[in-house]
Order: sequence, then C-alpha cells, then structure tokens
Amino acid sequence: MKLSTDNQQRITALFTMIIELYKVTMGTFLTVFVPQDCGNGVICSVQDNIQNNTLFRRIMLGMNTFTFLSILSLYFIELRRENWSITYLDIDPGKPNNNLDSEIEEYPKIKQEMLVQNNTYIDVFYVSCALLTINFCASSIVVIQDNAGIVTLTSLLGFLILIASKMYIVYDVGTKSIENERAFSAYLTIPRTYNTIDEDYRKCIQNVQGMEDTADIELSETSDTSI
Repeated sequence: MKLSTDNQQRITALFTMIIELYKVTMGTFLTVFVPQDCGNGVICSVQDNIQNNTLFRRIMLGMNTFTFLSILSLYFIELRRENWSITYLDIDPGKPNNNLDSEIEEYPKIKQEMLVQNNTYIDVFYVSCALLTINFCASSIVVIQDNAGIVTLTSLLGFLILIASKMYIVYDVGTKSIENERAFSAYLTIPRTYNTIDEDYRKCIQNVQGMEDTADIELSETSDTSI
C-alpha cells in the first residue's frame, strides 16, 4: 500500500524526533552519562552514577529527570504542531513561500489555530530552555567535582552542543513562525514553510461553497416560477 504524502511526512517527523530524543536524553542526564572519576583513576559506570546515594547526587538526578520530562513535553507539543501542519497545510514548490499569507485569510479558523499552535510551541520552549540552563549549570558543578580529566570536559561540552543545537532550531522555527504568521516545519531536513492550505481541506470548503451556490440558484429559480 502506497503511503500518502501526509503520512510520509508524519513518519519522517517521528523518526527524526526519536533520533533527537536519544541525544537529548544524553544531554539532560549529565550526572549519569558524563564520565567521572570513582577513585584510583577508575571511570564510573552508568550504574555507579545512578546508584550514588549522596544527597546532592540524589537531588541532581531528580533535577535531571524533571528537565528530561520538560523536554518530553516540548517534543509532544512540537510533534502535535507538526501533525496539525501536515493535516491542514501543505508545501507546494510551485507557489512562493509567502503564498499562505493571503490564502489563509479565507480560512479564519485555520489561521487562529495556527497562531495557537505557534504560541504554545514557543511558550513551552522558554520553560524548557530555562530548566535546561539550570540543569546544565548545577550538573556541571557535580561532575566537575569528580572529573576524570579532559574526557569529562569534552563530554560535557559535547552534550551542551547537542542540546544547544536542538534548542536553537526550536527557537528559530518558533519565532519565525510567529513573526511571519506561518508554520515553518521543525523536522524537514531543508528548512521549509507550509505555504498553502492542504488540498483535502480546500476541496472540502470548495464543495460546501458549491452546494451553497447551487442552493442559491435553485431558490432563485423557484422564486421566479412563483412570480
């Protein structure tokens, strides 16, 4: 069975999200995945880091978990927004990127929902970004206390880059979507904006308008006959 274009886009978005989520998991649980010294030059295993029962370690593991859950909520909002865009909008290479600016004015309900999706997306981003910043700073204090040399610092920097690159994409997509009143995709490899109403919804509205026009004609003919 051949997949529709919409379903292909959904699968692409889901697959990309799964890959990114793996990176974000590593980048939020810093006290677990960053190499640390367990004494006598021995690098702690992941299990060692999880089972460390010192109070500060327990608190930081909880902080890592809470931050990770905030990122999960961001991904949920992002995937929901992408699915909404795939359902109601479309990308037509034959039309200019700003085509939706005028076309969407004929669909006020879709325009309003697009605004809600974009605003929710950027609001959740700001909350997650704040938590990520606090989490990174606090976790860095913990792991540096038991650092294993250059391997600890490079891992910490690497995870910071992973998180920062993802959050930059979210910020860029979210702010541009709001400023330009559009729905930029967060998952396509080449940055694209949904620039037209989805064909299914265009047909649906056109059919309704056609039925209304037919009814008007029939009513007019009936009135003429009566006269």
